[in-house]
Amino acid sequence: MTDSLFERYKDALKRGRPKDALTSYAEAASLVSHRSLPHTSMGSVLLKMGRRADALAAYERACELAPGDAGAHAGRAAALTELKRLAEAAGASDEAARLRVADHERRMAEESDARAAVSGRGPELLVADAEDLLEAGHQEAAVARLVAAADGFIAAGQPDAALDACAQGLAIAPGSPAVHLAMIRAYLARGWNDMAVERLVLLDRLLTLDPDPVWREAHVRACRDNSALDARLAAFATAHGAAVHGAGSTA
Repeated sequence: MTDSLFERYKDALKRGRPKDALTSYAEAASLVSHRSLPHTSMGSVLLKMGRRADALAAYERACELAPGDAGAHAGRAAALTELKRLAEAAGASDEAARLRVADHERRMAEESDARAAVSGRGPELLVADAEDLLEAGHQEAAVARLVAAADGFIAAGQPDAALDACAQGLAIAPGSPAVHLAMIRAYLARGWNDMAVERLVLLDRLLTLDPDPVWREAHVRACRDNSALDARLAAFATAHGAAVHGAGSTA
């Protein structure tokens, strides 16, 4: 997604022009036709405009593209509720809840597995583990190992090696908040505060495009902890902190 399109997203939503926002999301859907997020966003705008049937169609397209997207199923439930199709809405809501629980359990298992792998082993071995896991097709597990390796290198006073591990993680999953946060920790350990700030700004953009309450909470904490470095970080913490607190955390 281009910078100009992202800015159009933000401008349309900030100014409260749903028709303009809808146009931006439709254009995004045409640019990244394989992604569910633009369709989910279109559904949200259409629902606010009272176009319930069109909203349902957008959410259902999002569910087709990403059957495991809890947000798409939750949006579908909302549209079905507005259409008074309550039995279907209950099913969609149950599916959204099931997917959220499954996603949380998967994340916890990956983090636990990565922490267990750290015990008694050096970060170099975790990098080797990640390479083996990647070769076997386990991308998410490989990324978790690389994040654990980066933190191990940081603890050992080797931030450059940590950054190398993060670079490998980004090559696998460019949008991974876990990797971006690890890279921020490595930048701070290296003393590259300006680069850490810019990475936090980038992560704010990523989480605006692909919202995730767990990673948003981690982003808010990092912004709050480093707010003295840049006024933008304090603004992010203030802007998103209340919403995160209200939603609660499953971390």
